[in-house]
Amino acid sequence: MKNIKIFMYFFLLSGLFGLSSIYLRENFDKPLNSLDTMDILRMIMAGVVEIASMILVYDTFLRFKEISKAKKGGLLLLAIPCSIVYFLFLIMVYHR
Repeated sequence: MKNIKIFMYFFLLSGLFGLSSIYLRENFDKPLNSLDTMDILRMIMAGVVEIASMILVYDTFLRFKEISKAKKGGLLLLAIPCSIVYFLFLIMVYHR
């Protein structure tokens, strides 16, 4: 049960990181001098989300002491491609 829990944490956090990266890449593809104040605030908020998700992945990695480091690393490496496929599928469905 703990393995599923840590996998879901890694899955959701890596998906959140990926979604905020996609948001930044798609919405701010213009020069910095053409951005207004609201665009800059959105960029800062997306950056905060990305930093927070990285910190939470590290915290999750440290919190589950009963699971070996190799197993946690394997679950993280499995969660990242699974979340990429899942969230890109959701984006594809949303844009249709």
